[in-house]
Amino acid sequence: MANLDAIKAWNNSYSKTSPITEKWNVDNNLNEAFDPDRIKKGFDLDIANLGPWYAGYFEMGLPANVALLFIDVCGFSTRFQDLDGEEIAEYFDKYYNEIIPIVYEFGGEIDKIIGDGIIAVFGPPFTTASHRHHIKQASHCAKRIVRKTKGTDFSSKVAFHAGTINYYQNKTGLYNEFTMIGKPITELFRLESIAEDECVNYYDDTDIRDYYLSIMQEPAPADAPKSLAAWSHYSKPVTGVKGVDYKKFFRIEYNYK
Repeated sequence: MANLDAIKAWNNSYSKTSPITEKWNVDNNLNEAFDPDRIKKGFDLDIANLGPWYAGYFEMGLPANVALLFIDVCGFSTRFQDLDGEEIAEYFDKYYNEIIPIVYEFGGEIDKIIGDGIIAVFGPPFTTASHRHHIKQASHCAKRIVRKTKGTDFSSKVAFHAGTINYYQNKTGLYNEFTMIGKPITELFRLESIAEDECVNYYDDTDIRDYYLSIMQEPAPADAPKSLAAWSHYSKPVTGVKGVDYKKFFRIEYNYK
């Protein structure tokens, strides 16, 4: 779930400037008193300070058309089973330092981190671009991650999905969190469970597939090399997962290195 305090901390740690780093000051309200009503009031004021664009999605629950990435380490539990707690923590610190700056470079935001898994969102309210642009940027991000980490200790796979979600505000007033809800979230997690290592994985019959088909049909530059394409798409049936209507998914493999 999107914790705005955590997002602000991540933005600051990796020198990302955003409305959340500049205008989100709910920590000051939390320090006044551990009173749910006062915390909730301060929370609402700070959402308002982010502006009507953010308030529309976070308070009014407007639908958001987003691109989503689930990035995680290939076979972490088996490859690094001999690491102790301190070594695992050190590994994760290094892994996050590899991945998070790439997400930010392409305009994404970190929704949450689950051990070796990172959920990134490209879309409202964090950016105001078109849905196609969000898919394009998420694609560039996913490919960069796979290419950069291929064959290293940080070897990663990426589940790539898109769709309409809503942000559900925690109603207790004690936590500054917005959970992304909607079928695309379930589908993303199911895709991650069958995703191929060192590949970008996405479902057939989606806006993502349409995007890739459109760029495949674009003429190659006159000076483009005639050798093997850098990326290849391979299809595979969707099997062994529930709650998903898609019959096929694709993996994109990087052909070099």
